[in-house]
Amino acid sequence: MSMNRYIYDKVNRLIKKYKTRDPIELIEALNINLVYLPETKILLGMYHYIQRNRFIFISSNTNFNRKTILAHELGHDQLHRDYCMSGGAFHDQTVLNPTNKFETEANIFAAHLLIRDEDVLDNINDQVCDYEIAGKLGVDINLLNLKISELAKMGKFNKPINVNIPQGDFLKNYRPEHDEYY
Repeated sequence: MSMNRYIYDKVNRLIKKYKTRDPIELIEALNINLVYLPETKILLGMYHYIQRNRFIFISSNTNFNRKTILAHELGHDQLHRDYCMSGGAFHDQTVLNPTNKFETEANIFAAHLLIRDEDVLDNINDQVCDYEIAGKLGVDINLLNLKISELAKMGKFNKPINVNIPQGDFLKNYRPEHDEYY
């Protein structure tokens, strides 16, 4: 089984077991400590494993894409916990950064968690453009395009589609202290 399929199945098992797609509800149900960090200027989120305890740290100033950041960090917990148990940690200043395998996997996890297959398939079949779909679903266009790309890899579409490559640096200029772009 490919890693992409493993991630898809892992997300769907979590959703089925806990009956939610909300990353905060899942973090609570999985007994992961969620810590809000005040006054962070650049750090968006961080996953760490400390003395048998799992932690997700997130800027308390962040409202823009908060669910995306939490879903991404939850992805690190579910997919990369062993790496963290051996001393590794994830400190994310950008989300959807395609340059790192672990970050890409966490992004795929977040896309599957936050966006239902049916929402994408119904809108694609109605020939709605990706920007409209992202607006309807309240997700970043890059997260949506990642989801579309993953569904295409799994053969979920009845017809060929064109997918824009997600921009990995879409949060590059975002700073949580003002919750806006500079």
